[in-house]
Amino acid sequence: MKIFRFFIMAIVAGCFAATPQVNAQTSSSANDANNGFFQLPIIPDSLVMHQDKVDFMLRHYWDFCDLNKAFSSRDKMAQAFDTYLSFMPHATASVVYEEVPRFMKRIEKKPDNVAFIGELVESKLYSDSAEFQSDELFLLFANEIIANKKLDKNRKLRYQHLAKVLSASQPGEHAPAFDIVDLDGRKSLFAADSAKQGTILFFNDPECDDCRMARLRLDTDIRTRRIIEGGQIDLVSVYPGDPANEEWRRMAASNPQEWITVASPNADELYDLRHSPAFYLLNPSGNILLKTDNVDLIISIMIQLAARLEQ
Repeated sequence: MKIFRFFIMAIVAGCFAATPQVNAQTSSSANDANNGFFQLPIIPDSLVMHQDKVDFMLRHYWDFCDLNKAFSSRDKMAQAFDTYLSFMPHATASVVYEEVPRFMKRIEKKPDNVAFIGELVESKLYSDSAEFQSDELFLLFANEIIANKKLDKNRKLRYQHLAKVLSASQPGEHAPAFDIVDLDGRKSLFAADSAKQGTILFFNDPECDDCRMARLRLDTDIRTRRIIEGGQIDLVSVYPGDPANEEWRRMAASNPQEWITVASPNADELYDLRHSPAFYLLNPSGNILLKTDNVDLIISIMIQLAARLEQ
């Protein structure tokens, strides 16, 4: 069964390997974007490696900024923070993990400023409209916000909830157990079948056009159907809503018999369901290998797994 885990990871890595890397901004262009809000550091000539330059900018971005005064102009601070975040996808991971707590430490005594950064982080890293979504970066900031002793408990509640859900539904984590109800009203607790090669959790909604298209794609791809009908993979179609919903029941009745079709009203309290549809690919032990909203990626993995099993 371990072969399946590494096989899936290899496919996913291959799918994303061709993603182009965006060049980091130089000190000059960053200063232009900063509109004179505060002076940004100049990269030393001694740094010739691209990676070193990006890491330097991230470490020293706020060196000449008086953060006690900067928040008086929320619009400019938001623009400056956006530029700051733009370096993070290209910086060394260890530098990012050091820099986020260091920045949050500098503003920790001003709860209004901490709350403002929380709003920016949610809009720029977490929300559906975020240009660059990153659970990892969002969690870094969210955990610092949650740990802040000056911030009112009520203002932390949302970040505590989001951090709990995101942390539990990351690749590598064991998929949270959740209550399910089938079309006949039978209740049970979801658990991955360890006898199978893996499980696809397919969270979808009858009112979602993309969900309808994903259902059609999964049902009509011959090799995906073959691997599900053959019992190598379980596909669990989950409606994160009321099992008495008539529209869901009509839609669910048309799902292939080989699918496990259920409803789970509280699924969104355990799984990150920002996107619809949402897919979680689990190994036989129930650990999350992948989460995505891309049905093409799921089908690609199933096609390649089917080919491997037929050899």
